[in-house]
Amino acid sequence: MTTLAKRDWVPAPCETRVQEISTAVRGTGSAALAARVEALASQNKEIHERDCFNLNPDTHVMNPRAEALLASGLGTRPSLGYPGDKYEMGLEAIEEIEVIAAALAAEVFEAQFAEIRAPLVAMSLTTAQVVPDFTGCRAIWPRSPQMATPSICPRWRHWCKR
Repeated sequence: MTTLAKRDWVPAPCETRVQEISTAVRGTGSAALAARVEALASQNKEIHERDCFNLNPDTHVMNPRAEALLASGLGTRPSLGYPGDKYEMGLEAIEEIEVIAAALAAEVFEAQFAEIRAPLVAMSLTTAQVVPDFTGCRAIWPRSPQMATPSICPRWRHWCKR
C-alpha cells in the first residue's frame, strides 16, 4: 500500500494523524488491511453502541430492523424525484416504501404532511424533525448539519403557535 503524500493545505495536526496512519499501514497486505478495516468497524460499533451516547441525532443507535432494511440496498440507491416521477428506473418498490414511511411518520407525529426520501438523497430517516409550519399544523423536515434543532433555533421558534 502506498503512503499518502503530505498535503500542505491540511492543518498540521490533522495531516500528522493522516501520515501516522498511512505510514503504519504501508506495506500491509490486502488480507491484513481487510481484517484491520473489519476490526475498526467492530470497534466503531462498540464505541457508539456500548461505550458512549452521542448527542448528534444522526449517530444514535439505529433500530436493527431499519438498519437491516437500509443494508439491503435501500440505503445506497438514489431516489430522486417524487413517487411516480423518479429520475432513475427500477424504483417502484422504493417509491412504495417512501409513501408508506411518510404515512406512518404523519400518523406517529400527528402531522398532515410528511415526505420521506431514500437516505442517499441527503436525508437520514433517523433525524427527521417535527416542527410547526406557517399554518400551525405539524410537518416533518429533515435536520441538516447547518440547522439547529427546532426547539433551540430562534428562526423556527416564531413559527410555533402554541
